Amino acid sequence: MTFEELTKKLGVEDHQPIPNGYYPVPDQRKGELCTVGMIDNLQKKYGLFEEYYEAVREGFLDLENDPLRKTYLESISLYFKDLTALEATTMKIKYPSSVNTPASNMLPLLVHLPSIDGTYETYRQKGLSHDEAIACLKIYSIYLREEEHYRSKIIGISPAISNWMSRFTKCTIIYLGHAGLNFQPASLPDNSPFILKNLRSGELVGVFGKNIPVHKSGIPLGSAGAEDEEGSFIAKFEETDEAYIGHRANERYISKEPTTFLKKEWQLVLSPGDDMISVHIFWEADFTPEKVSASLEEGVRRAIACYPEFNFKALHCNSWLMSPDINEALGEKSKLSQYSARFMRFPVKDAGIATLNYVFPNGYEKLEELEEKTTLQRAIKKKLLAGQHIYVTRGVIPLTEVTFDNNKD
Repeated sequence: MTFEELTKKLGVEDHQPIPNGYYPVPDQRKGELCTVGMIDNLQKKYGLFEEYYEAVREGFLDLENDPLRKTYLESISLYFKDLTALEATTMKIKYPSSVNTPASNMLPLLVHLPSIDGTYETYRQKGLSHDEAIACLKIYSIYLREEEHYRSKIIGISPAISNWMSRFTKCTIIYLGHAGLNFQPASLPDNSPFILKNLRSGELVGVFGKNIPVHKSGIPLGSAGAEDEEGSFIAKFEETDEAYIGHRANERYISKEPTTFLKKEWQLVLSPGDDMISVHIFWEADFTPEKVSASLEEGVRRAIACYPEFNFKALHCNSWLMSPDINEALGEKSKLSQYSARFMRFPVKDAGIATLNYVFPNGYEKLEELEEKTTLQRAIKKKLLAGQHIYVTRGVIPLTEVTFDNNKD
């Protein structure tokens, strides 16, 4: 049986061919494959699975009942182990169709395990202490909890989350164990605004360009409730010898009429494509202002040290937690509102569904059935029933503007 035939039997669609030397696994590499002993050692050395240790073992042992899936795991795990960081984080590994067995649910996690010792060593080489490297490895148990309680409701890892976890396995992101925030070097996307700073007052403004399609309402075209093209426009940014010209925006809307910003009064401080530190939020994040300040300060410092190949210009956060509607529901003094208020916020194209699995983890069939146990649940349910949407919102902080002490005047 060829690798292509194996993937077809498992329902893996359009899987790219893998190079020779992975299927079948050569004898000289069989010692690298996942085993019960490897799972035991990873738990002993790193506490990798925490309370899910037995479930991970069960998932692996269940592969004996699913030999095709086991064969697939063996080849793909070695292939993944040999991928570069760039390859692993841009090329999505595909997985067999779920059959809701321990083996099926745990396979997307098991793929990572032969790489973990190398992950620890790479984090140490980047300058992280033993405890800091262990904190990065805690993400595997963190995501197991998230999957069980907030997303797939399985004891295991879904394919989408497995591909996201590749950033940690390949050490292209750091988590220092503070406040539930982690930090990834990246480039500011093209659908981000240009940031201008007033030379006299220091005021910062966001100006959209890069040919962004915008709905007549002022939100990005194609967002939920903003699919019709009538009255839409294209936000463009232009630089002349004397000025910057573009569509000014706030946290909700992009202006249809362009504004001219004279260069003698305004300085361009951030552009799409600039290097940034992207801040990602775990579901168990602690938004206590002092902890957030300490986490951001340490995250910036360590990202600069760990990834010297980047010239970071900004912090970036893209999340439904940044939505101004969330802030309105909780009040400006809430911890989450104080976190998002640190950022300049802008709209992005969004389907408006990102909140549901997190805010309503018990699921629903009709909007009327959504829980109303918390202030946030009640506020979001009210908006959804009114036909409104909670959109993901982008936030940026130019590093030149970063201050971490909330008590400063």
